[in-house]
Amino acid sequence: GQSYEIRMLDNRKIGELPEINGKLVKSIFRVVFHDRRLQYTEHQQLEGWRWNRPGDRILDIDIPMSVGIIDPRANPTQLNTVEFLWDPSKRTSVFIQV
Repeated sequence: GQSYEIRMLDNRKIGELPEINGKLVKSIFRVVFHDRRLQYTEHQQLEGWRWNRPGDRILDIDIPMSVGIIDPRANPTQLNTVEFLWDPSKRTSVFIQV
């Protein structure tokens, strides 16, 4: 699928949330339906995808293109969700494949 870059930035104001200084942050990305009618049937839609396209994911991380991400994960049972850790003090850019 197509990869889209998302730049991760530490946009805290000075002195805000000092407890995360020097720590990693977890980010979770999830693709959902915009159409309200489909939101109600999301589970069935995802099951249909899983059945018709075994082994394929709706959302994935393009690891070779991404910079600064740590421990990227894609749960096999959540085809529309990915997560990773990153250091707010370092340049981080994740490429998400849809």
